[in-house]
Amino acid sequence: MKKKIIGLVVLAVVLVGGGIGGFYYYMQISKYISTEDAKVQGELRAIGSMAPGKLIEWNYKEGDAFKKGDVLAIVETAPAHGNVAATTQEIIAPDNGTIIQTNAVKDQTVAAGVSLLMSTNLGELYVTANIEETELTDVKIGNKATLTIDAFPGTVFTGRVEKIGLGTNSSFSLMPTSNASGSFTKVVQRVPVKIALNDYQGKRLIPGLNAVVKIER
Repeated sequence: MKKKIIGLVVLAVVLVGGGIGGFYYYMQISKYISTEDAKVQGELRAIGSMAPGKLIEWNYKEGDAFKKGDVLAIVETAPAHGNVAATTQEIIAPDNGTIIQTNAVKDQTVAAGVSLLMSTNLGELYVTANIEETELTDVKIGNKATLTIDAFPGTVFTGRVEKIGLGTNSSFSLMPTSNASGSFTKVVQRVPVKIALNDYQGKRLIPGLNAVVKIER
């Protein structure tokens, strides 16, 4: 009899716990659109010389910040011959940014149009969340979002929906899928949604970090 009572109590606890868990899950999916397919991103900019020549001034390295209008480099585009002065070209920063990648070395030869550096403004990062097409109707510009970033467990970030993509990720693929076999399997498509962050919570965010996003319906 005692064992039967204990069994009934355990069953009741399991049922109640399952009910609470199910209710919580229902409330979450009814209130939020969630995805783990999200990353921190920034507007990447490639900066290079408009003409071929020699990089005669270069004092930057990865991690260095610059402001719009700063002279990033000077390229000698035509070496001096006799009484003919060398022609130089300044490479001017088009916007505020931080160098996140560069292989440039002073006195190297540079080609026209080839990138000397990649930069982004680390103060204007955002999160791109790839949302399933079946959830897209509930995503609106201005919807609030909460985010966690894998690199900073326990820290909750907040933001809002700033932009909804005008095409699915697959529509921008360089190698679009074909249906040469004649068979067809429907695949749920994902649309990129840009989340503007309210603040960085004092963390050093960089492009490429994985995130988990919940957008309020």
